[in-house]
Amino acid sequence: MASHGDDKEISRAELHELAWSVPGTEAGPRIGVTDVYFGRICHALEIPRPGRGYWAKNEAERARLKPALPPASPGVKSGWKKGNSTEHAYVTRFKPQPHGPPTLAEFEDSRRLHELVKPAAKALRRAEPGFDEDYLRPKKRGLADMACSKDGLEKCLRFTSDLYKRLESPENGHRVAIAPAIRGFVRAKINAAEDGAARGKGVSPSWSPRRPTFVSVLGVPIGLAVVETVRLTQMRYVGGGRYVIDSGRAEDYVRPTWVVPRNVPTGLLKLVAYSPFHEVPWQRQWMETPGKLFSLQLDEIVIGLVAGAHELFLELEKAGMSPG
Repeated sequence: MASHGDDKEISRAELHELAWSVPGTEAGPRIGVTDVYFGRICHALEIPRPGRGYWAKNEAERARLKPALPPASPGVKSGWKKGNSTEHAYVTRFKPQPHGPPTLAEFEDSRRLHELVKPAAKALRRAEPGFDEDYLRPKKRGLADMACSKDGLEKCLRFTSDLYKRLESPENGHRVAIAPAIRGFVRAKINAAEDGAARGKGVSPSWSPRRPTFVSVLGVPIGLAVVETVRLTQMRYVGGGRYVIDSGRAEDYVRPTWVVPRNVPTGLLKLVAYSPFHEVPWQRQWMETPGKLFSLQLDEIVIGLVAGAHELFLELEKAGMSPG
């Protein structure tokens, strides 16, 4: 293993062996970095790391739980040396898969929200709708990219969490993260109209995150946004700041009253995948349909994102750009 004074590249295999031979607090200093930075290196190079409690087990149990080094996705570097930057700010630790039937605790843990969704859930549950729209406006902007009404919040959180977990599952292995500022990714304008047409005021939610949420598929970053769709509806003012769906009969209401078109949340979700590169426009979307759980489309969505990664890679090549 190269010492921290060496300038040669340390291979993924060497880093994998180091990660599983000593705790991170020792592994980092051995190559001249902190344990946190060592975690970032491993995450960027797709090197699994031990989960909590691993080092408390005996040597035989640790040997059984140690995974093989998975092949690197296209675009992932073959190693690291001093001076190299790490592109991912979030550290993903290896979690051993349970053997045999899951316990109640394991089942409950599987139903918890994804780590990126938890801060958004906390902020959105405290948020109120924006002026002249029904979308919640959290005070924080460093959140995962989702926009919804108060009534659609829990559904939006659960779907977004399930999507991120499915993308990062062992069989898929596509990392989801909030883009670090150094990447310079841009967020596409998200059209929340039910039919996709850019019409009416408030079609794009007024709140947006500070930086895009993206998934790395085969080394290609793809922006992700989940939004509750809206439908342009004739709404009648009935006093006290309240609007209701217009019945079409003015005599049904106490004057003064008037009708205005407003974009009303449908309770249905839309997933928008897009190119985070300003110079290369690309977008694909999936729409929830009434009576069918959106989460049932997760496998279809993952397959579509893999196909989209190939499409976007070719577009980047045409533009003379690299996804990394």
